[in-house]
Amino acid sequence: MKPHQTHILCIANQKGGVAKTTTAAYLGVALARLRHHVLLVDSDPQCNLTYCLELDESQQEFSTENNLASIYESGQSAETCLIHIRDNLDLIAASSDLIMTEVTLDSTPENLSDEPERILSKALEFIANRYDYIIIDCPPNQGMLTLNGLIAANWVIIPTMVSIVSLTGLERMLEQVHEIVQGQPPLNEKLEILGVLLTKFRRDRNMELELEQRLRSLEDDFRVFKTVIPDRSQFQLLGELKAQTGRHLMDLSMVSYTLLPYLTLAMEINSLLTVKSSKFKAAIPPPTKV
Repeated sequence: MKPHQTHILCIANQKGGVAKTTTAAYLGVALARLRHHVLLVDSDPQCNLTYCLELDESQQEFSTENNLASIYESGQSAETCLIHIRDNLDLIAASSDLIMTEVTLDSTPENLSDEPERILSKALEFIANRYDYIIIDCPPNQGMLTLNGLIAANWVIIPTMVSIVSLTGLERMLEQVHEIVQGQPPLNEKLEILGVLLTKFRRDRNMELELEQRLRSLEDDFRVFKTVIPDRSQFQLLGELKAQTGRHLMDLSMVSYTLLPYLTLAMEINSLLTVKSSKFKAAIPPPTKV
């Protein structure tokens, strides 16, 4: 019998507005709907992932004292912060206290830990074997919260829009991953780029098609997911969707235009991670100009 393996995915890009939270939320829901046990970790002080999951009143009250900030600040165990959302889906919520947590991590990290960049990694060790996937939603920067997410993870998914400005953010993200894996000393040698995810994509724009082709030509340096997230299935539609249907994300139809692209992505990811071929697991290349 094969030992259980937990895949820890970090959703990261220093560029804001590229659908990191959308990807974390919908990918987590899609994997849970495919009967994988999933934990979502909201590591962004904006708390958008926590908001997406529509906690009830008792869960909201619970999360004010039991959240990711309390894990960082007081050493609370991850187990005591778990919120059960629906079948196969749990959450460690964010709070606005993460703003001050990141300030402390940047300015006086020794006040929190002698290894402040590994606080999240150590916390997740005790609960990881409960889950098939742990998905960490990072803030749009390269600060200590993002660094903790990348050090805790096995894999990083980099969402990006297909624009010149967004590709600059992608370059910087590739540089950060390269430094974490191959720096002196390396901070997380097991971290690999699972793929770059093209989001808010429109095939009626020639520039986006040209940039997509350019990115896919760099497949020797990093993977670009076959799945592309179209422009219409982005986070800004969530409020409209709730107003029209009142549905929780976990209740969406499997073929709804918002969930279907992420179900396709979830199946692609699951397929990639079950491949036994050693050629899939390649070393992180030097940073690439995109």
